[in-house]
Amino acid sequence: MSAIAGRATAGRASGGAEPGAGQTSVRFYGGLREIGASKILVSTARARVLLDIGLPMGEGSELFGGVVHERPGRELSDRLRVNQAPGIPGLWDPALLPEQSPLRARDPRPTALFISHAHLDHIGMAGLVDPGIAQWASGETVRLSRASVFAGYHYLGREPQLQAIDSTVQVGDLRVEAVPVDHDVPGACGFIVHAPDGVLAYTGDLNFHRHGGRNSLAFAQRVHGASMLVTETTMLSFEPLATGPVRTEDDVLSIAGQACPRTPGLALVSVYERDVERCSALIGAARRWGRTMVWPGAVAAFLAAMGVEGVVTWDRTRPQTALQCAGLDAALAAGLTVQTVGLSEVASDPGGYLVQLDARDMPAMLDLPVEPGAPWIHAQGEPLGPFMPDWAPFQAWLSALGLVRVDAGSTGHATAGDLTDFVAHSGAGVVVPLHGRHPERLRRPGPILLPEYGRAYALDGSVLGR
Repeated sequence: MSAIAGRATAGRASGGAEPGAGQTSVRFYGGLREIGASKILVSTARARVLLDIGLPMGEGSELFGGVVHERPGRELSDRLRVNQAPGIPGLWDPALLPEQSPLRARDPRPTALFISHAHLDHIGMAGLVDPGIAQWASGETVRLSRASVFAGYHYLGREPQLQAIDSTVQVGDLRVEAVPVDHDVPGACGFIVHAPDGVLAYTGDLNFHRHGGRNSLAFAQRVHGASMLVTETTMLSFEPLATGPVRTEDDVLSIAGQACPRTPGLALVSVYERDVERCSALIGAARRWGRTMVWPGAVAAFLAAMGVEGVVTWDRTRPQTALQCAGLDAALAAGLTVQTVGLSEVASDPGGYLVQLDARDMPAMLDLPVEPGAPWIHAQGEPLGPFMPDWAPFQAWLSALGLVRVDAGSTGHATAGDLTDFVAHSGAGVVVPLHGRHPERLRRPGPILLPEYGRAYALDGSVLGR
């Protein structure tokens, strides 16, 4: 079924039956046959809980990005018109809606938003939410979000007003429990929603190989027997399905280390800055290889704000984008420990440096003393992969400069085998595969629900309102 099947007329409130007394309804407003855009509304007659509020990020689903940007002040209304924001009354900031919009109507039930982790396909629309609605996330997610804003990375609308959740939050007759999971960003968690008539468990994004999967395994035990299990299925999206062992973080550093020492000149890398653990490890590894890791200005500001040590960025002799320059200024003004290096120093000793590229400023590679055959180590930084719109032009730049791609990433998501084992042993009444292009590939000895956009379901997977 299409990811847009059953969507409401643009800008209008979503219809469907409201839950009766003692009954819970679940509606899915994203993540349907797409990677990202997760939004799950859990409602009773007395409360509403929204799990994640992500932006569409995958190939073919993101109308805004690359050369197409939101119109200032119309970020929400434009997305509502093209069905990239759900028509949920009382959810959005009234100041961002037309005066006659039915979505301005307040819902008398207490409502709260819960963010599983600080990736934009899970948190990206939080800044458009009514400021009167509480927003909850783990303490590390709150910290990471604030560090991003400090470094100059802006959300749509305002900065998300996140509060740290210790363990549980009561919203009317819904009790929401946050449970840590293993992912590639600090603070990732899944949620367990305890409703009057059952339990819904939501994985967010998780894997079972990072740190031995200790958090995710504990989560799996904690949610055993849930009425409904909603799970990400990212790694079921690709052909062929990956088999065999998954790279560990040690493997990532080993691959990067093999590329760097045998290269006499400059080495380039792309690592996702929100994977703070990997960034910190790479700084230390580069030092052991006799190289200094150099980051763009805003990335350096973010990492320093997250407490990473040994952060180095460019001084004023290296032209950078306004974002990167502003990030450096913010870090220096705040007194954060950030060292700088100049183009002349790198040019005089290119073999002594490992440089993180700025995917938003591809021509800046021309400033660097790169030689044909130099490695570009792709450790899941931007551009993330062929499913992103900036992948092809970035590869064209690498080809033009004669650079050699070295794949050194390790997925943050559960493998197909781990997903299969997880759901098979979950004991859930019904499983809902989400956050993947091919949810139908998930198999289990029990009911699986492939939901339609905006349709109301009971916790047993049956359709409400028919």
